[in-house]
Amino acid sequence: MARLEQTVRWRDMSGSNVQAVSSDIQIPNSVPFSMNLLFSKVLGEAVSRKGTSLIGSLSGGNPCLGLFNHLDTTVANSKLFAAFAGTIYDAVAGSSSLTSLSSTAKCRFTTFLNATLMLNGAQYRSYTNAGGWISTGGAFDLANIPAGATFPAEFKDRAYCVVVDRIYYTAAVAAGICSWTATGSGSLLAESEDGGGTIQGLNKVPGYLLIYKKRSLKRWNFDSNFPEDLVNIGTNSNESILRARGKNFFFYNGNFYVTSGGYPELISRPIQRVTDGIASSFYEHVNGWSDNENLWWSIGDVTVDFDRGYTESYQNVCAQFHLDTQQWALFQYAHEFRMMHQYISGDDTLIVGGDTAGQVLQIETGNTDYNGQPISYILQSPEFDFKARERKKTISEKIYVHSDGARGALLQCRLDYKEWRSIGSLGDIVSEVQIQPLTAYVFEFRVSDSISGETIKLRGLDFPNIFVFEDR
Repeated sequence: MARLEQTVRWRDMSGSNVQAVSSDIQIPNSVPFSMNLLFSKVLGEAVSRKGTSLIGSLSGGNPCLGLFNHLDTTVANSKLFAAFAGTIYDAVAGSSSLTSLSSTAKCRFTTFLNATLMLNGAQYRSYTNAGGWISTGGAFDLANIPAGATFPAEFKDRAYCVVVDRIYYTAAVAAGICSWTATGSGSLLAESEDGGGTIQGLNKVPGYLLIYKKRSLKRWNFDSNFPEDLVNIGTNSNESILRARGKNFFFYNGNFYVTSGGYPELISRPIQRVTDGIASSFYEHVNGWSDNENLWWSIGDVTVDFDRGYTESYQNVCAQFHLDTQQWALFQYAHEFRMMHQYISGDDTLIVGGDTAGQVLQIETGNTDYNGQPISYILQSPEFDFKARERKKTISEKIYVHSDGARGALLQCRLDYKEWRSIGSLGDIVSEVQIQPLTAYVFEFRVSDSISGETIKLRGLDFPNIFVFEDR
């Protein structure tokens, strides 16, 4: 049995999550699985995510049906609206703003001409600070909105809406009003014969209005409709479509894509085990928000398949994609978010979420989830075979773990794909974890803990004593 002369170090996690890749070709600085850890804060390290705090408890036990930040030219008049069970609330004030809506229909919003339009497929309202919520007249010509309209949008100085598979648009603005009946208004059919299903949402990129159907994607520049029959990728959820840096990012049938108007590109392959584990019943509820640096998507409860019949389930999962580093991070919250949006508070742009319990919460604040819920994290190492997969190895005496603030965290190992077991706990900064000899062909390690009120950083592992068997 020969001892490896050099200490083997795993000290770079800048590749972030890269899943379902053979250990023979894995990216050395990648992480096969993590939870509640960021890789974009300190490149090369894993840093625990921020927590949540309560903005308003509005409608106990009811899922959020809409969330929107009405931005007025007079900043003090801006509002954060949240829809629950047929009522739209001023989420910050905690008061009812509009009642008698459908108790089950999702509310979709857009702002244009300093007014906000709400459509839910059966009802329509618009809001201005001066007039409050109205159901007739106003900047959106409410009396003439097509029956059954939803998915409001603004594109090229016109308002848009959708009824099943037809898009309606107003005439260009005149005298502060966009008319659904004046000269210049009209509609177009989104190619109902292509098998793409009904329209699920509208969004825009420079030069095009993008029309998302269940199984296909169209684009329109107001002069021409581009059928794009070969684009057989659509979306399951309007709320999954995020606009950032001149592109659209969206969810379709268990994957995330990006498009600038052409054929969509898959971006979620690095978290394939997680996206494969999204419940199909949640597809229509996938929702998110972007601050032009990060993309967040709420993807519900997830069951992760690690092969060999070994699975783990996680509730209330969110996936985050960092635009600059292309890194993925996975978070588990104490709340299931059904809607996400921005909230501009003074000079701060915050991210907020409406959950399934009638609450609106600020995300990315503090170091615990609302009501003192701790944040549980997991960092899993790549597989280690120490360049001799065909031979057994023994790791003896000790393993060094490098961290900051992780005192008390557990170090776990899994040998040859068997069960995880704890082999020691961490101290601080540099932890010398004394171990009983570990013998296997393939080794995996995890650092895990629950934290409250602090940020932790993980830098990696060192293996100073590795012995390789001379035969199998």
